[in-house]
Amino acid sequence: MKKSLVVLFALLVYFLPAYAQKTYKGLPVIEARTTLADYRIGNDWVKGSWNISPQISPDVLKIPVHGKKAQVAFYTDSDSIRFAVKPGKSYPFYVLLNGQYALTELQGYGFKALAFDTKSKVPAYTMQYEKNAGNPYLNTLREQYQLDALVAGAVNDTEKALRMVHWVHQQWQHNGMNEPSKPDALTILSEVKEGKQFRCVEYGIVTTACLNAIGLPARTMGLKMKEAETIEFGAGHVLLEVYLPDLQKWVLLDGQFDVMPVLNNVPLNAVEFQQAIASNYDQLEIRSLSGASKAQYANWVYPYLYYFDVKFDNREGADFTREKVDGKQSLMLVPTGARQPKVFQRIKPIDYCKYTNSVADLYAPPVMTGQAAAALK
Repeated sequence: MKKSLVVLFALLVYFLPAYAQKTYKGLPVIEARTTLADYRIGNDWVKGSWNISPQISPDVLKIPVHGKKAQVAFYTDSDSIRFAVKPGKSYPFYVLLNGQYALTELQGYGFKALAFDTKSKVPAYTMQYEKNAGNPYLNTLREQYQLDALVAGAVNDTEKALRMVHWVHQQWQHNGMNEPSKPDALTILSEVKEGKQFRCVEYGIVTTACLNAIGLPARTMGLKMKEAETIEFGAGHVLLEVYLPDLQKWVLLDGQFDVMPVLNNVPLNAVEFQQAIASNYDQLEIRSLSGASKAQYANWVYPYLYYFDVKFDNREGADFTREKVDGKQSLMLVPTGARQPKVFQRIKPIDYCKYTNSVADLYAPPVMTGQAAAALK
């Protein structure tokens, strides 16, 4: 018996160093041979999007936490580490990459539903939307790209919208550095045929125009982070909203990702989506004909769902002058008590917006072309 215990102790001494966590400056260390790393939050994988960077100290990876904590695993090509991440807490560790120590830090963050003025029932502003009655530009778009055939047989307006955003999503691969020669749908689609790829902005423009062409009023929408004034790059995202007549409500669509958010079988607008991520995540659904991931999309887009802006004049065409309100072209919805941003990404003036805290201003039913012209002047 004594001999067996001695042998067992010897085996433990021999194998223990292989399982003991290495440390550096009092923090755990994992090893890597290449810069690319993956991570998993719960059961949702994020692959190929994290680069180990010894030159950044600390290199912060923000972790969304729905609930009290999230089980997170970080994987290099040869090692891994795990944490139970809580909102507001940080979890630093080192990655030893070919002899260099990269201080990496997981930071957990929670979610909070934004507050807006919901008491106002009568909108302070009137916006124009395209009716597509004899609009030659939209007729050309509809006929050239056979848009009626895309939605033929759809059982409702929701299905029409899902088919259209899916079609636009498939037309090109996202490229955040390219812009078209003209910012209209026909030009963008023509240049796509030449092999060009474009940004989120162009997905929004094209999807909006295609929906307007089949008679569903739509508008592009700019999203901006809370820190939009101080972040140098990547502080905004562009998508769109469509008004579904059979539901009598505005609904968010994102052509870059091919998604529509839904809660309890009801499609959501942008503000409702922000609040659902914060308060009803488990019941939230992301509908996508491409199979987009709920976790990846919701967690990625959430920081952008802070400021929301749309144009006053949402008519379609390549060459016309859009109407303004008091010299401003857009309306921005700002959370109650939040700052009204005056600059975007440090250097770009936001001098084109009027500001409101009222969701009634942003979500009034569409008034079609002709009916709203006098109100805008």
